[in-house]
Amino acid sequence: METHPIFKIFDSVPRQGAGDDEHTGKAFSLIAEQRKGGGEILDVGCGKGVQTMALARLCPSCRIVATDIYQPFLDAVDEKIVAGGFSGRIKTVCASMDDLPFGEESFDIIWAEGCSSIIGIEKAVLYWKKFLKQGGYIMISDIFWFTESPSDEVRKFFAEFHPTMMTEEKGFEIIQKAGLEKVGSFRLPSSVWEESFYGTLRGKFKELEEEFADDETALMIIGGLKRQTKIFEKYPDEFGNTYLIMKKPL
Repeated sequence: METHPIFKIFDSVPRQGAGDDEHTGKAFSLIAEQRKGGGEILDVGCGKGVQTMALARLCPSCRIVATDIYQPFLDAVDEKIVAGGFSGRIKTVCASMDDLPFGEESFDIIWAEGCSSIIGIEKAVLYWKKFLKQGGYIMISDIFWFTESPSDEVRKFFAEFHPTMMTEEKGFEIIQKAGLEKVGSFRLPSSVWEESFYGTLRGKFKELEEEFADDETALMIIGGLKRQTKIFEKYPDEFGNTYLIMKKPL
């Protein structure tokens, strides 16, 4: 099977989405305050594992399973596991986030930074919660509307590239309808979007366009990312990443 160019495009940057260790830690602290000790963590759609390593440092007694559908990302995680001295505590599994090979109630924490909207946030929450132990937690961070009345330019762009994007309030409703308890939420500062994602991509666009000059699909993706970076520069208060932490009741 031919690899979709989106994987190769995102393989060129350290992070496959916006975020940093500070805000991974902030989200984890909302869980750590609620539960003590170690546990089993599932890091869904882990990409190249930046947050996987952060979680391993934040919870030295936890065991982590990091999954992604793209094996080269997992190869990069495996290298980090060895380099970080985490062998035996972290393992990688190549699997689609909507077809996970685990038993029900296998994990204490399910972690998903910047990936749940790939299959749809509501579908992700409803599907992943079955792998969660009673009293366990799900953390998703993803892109949301910060306003119900976005500017025309922003609205038209996301109608084309992310038509299912929702407001934070809709995300809160999904948690409630799924029978989960909202533990907390916060927004990722726009400066972190720039430092961790847009800024890195912006420096890669010329190189990527040259590499994929004969690939129409890749060029369309790159063009969309270029447009998104410009829109974010103009309208950083209208959309962005929100971290949502939820709990499966006992």
